[in-house]
Amino acid sequence: MESDFDVVIVGAGVVGLAIAASISHNQRTLIIEKNSNFGLESSSHNSEVIHAGIYYPIESNKHLLCIEGNKLLYEWCNRYQVRHKRVGKVVNAINQGDLQNLEDAWHLASESGARVRRLTLNELKEYRKNIAIEDGFFSIDTGILDSVNFLKSLEYFAKQNETFFAYNTFPINIQKNNDNFNIQIKNHDDSEDQITADLIINAAGHGAPQIAAMTGYKINGEDANVPIFKQHVNRGIYYDIVNNKINHSINNLIYPVPINQETMQGYINSSGGLGIHLTKTLDGNLKLGPDAEWLNSDDEMDYINDGKKAKEFYFAGKSILPKLNFEDVTPAHVGYRSRLHTKENQYADFLIWKDKQYIHLGGIESPGLTSSLAIAKKIKNLL
Repeated sequence: MESDFDVVIVGAGVVGLAIAASISHNQRTLIIEKNSNFGLESSSHNSEVIHAGIYYPIESNKHLLCIEGNKLLYEWCNRYQVRHKRVGKVVNAINQGDLQNLEDAWHLASESGARVRRLTLNELKEYRKNIAIEDGFFSIDTGILDSVNFLKSLEYFAKQNETFFAYNTFPINIQKNNDNFNIQIKNHDDSEDQITADLIINAAGHGAPQIAAMTGYKINGEDANVPIFKQHVNRGIYYDIVNNKINHSINNLIYPVPINQETMQGYINSSGGLGIHLTKTLDGNLKLGPDAEWLNSDDEMDYINDGKKAKEFYFAGKSILPKLNFEDVTPAHVGYRSRLHTKENQYADFLIWKDKQYIHLGGIESPGLTSSLAIAKKIKNLL
């Protein structure tokens, strides 16, 4: 008996939408999303940065998919008129003690295949008028975009391909059969339905481990034939800079190398992020963040910035922007990143794993937004 759908995608974040837009022209596709609309979690609570792929271990999924995704994302934004800007990024050593760490970051970036160059003496002189910088390099293809309009464009193309969307809906039971799945879903009015699908793509983000467990997989590595699906969530908050003179003096993203750390990569692996840095918005304003605070498994994810870290962010911002005053920073948004658990402190890469008619996407944290179209291309090739 024919299934109701060829493919069911769980999760309408940027990755789920990108996959739907890519595959649905020849697959009967349904997206199940627990929230009332697309992209209401990590996909819309982030820095809106188009990353260049300079910080990740060479040949890792994050590295390769970010490099490819960067190109695909700029092409998509140009073709479908999604607001964006290739502003570039300065990676800087704030003081002389960070120069060796800068060299480590430069080595990784120059091996990545991304377009990077050292700053000239004249450029350093100009930057020193506004930021603290001993030395640095420039990432040419780092940019910013309107993430919500990008999400809208993906949903539009998926709908044009007759993808079905079920918002306010989530799976409550998944039964794996010989050649398809029975999926019991709960709707927004608490009614329940049962559907069948030939293939499940788990793009549920923070909820991906729960969907895997519901499908019958062990998520903690108990099965040697199944990767670890368990994820660890960290919370990152942002602060806006509300000083127009400072906002207009900086045209690029500014990412200091982590202070007093042995290596850039070691810091990223252990901390959960790149440290508090300076990003630019399409409206010309500056934003500090995110920091990284690991959550316990029973902690709730809220999106409220209570302002209690104002001093911490002020001092972090002041180290980058010497002219910054305390009253120049104000609480902004909050985001969450899910990172895969690994054995023996191994690198937590993107997980893209296929087992017959099930595809699992795990740990799609930054640079997931940039990589989304490349991830969708990879999934399409797996089908």
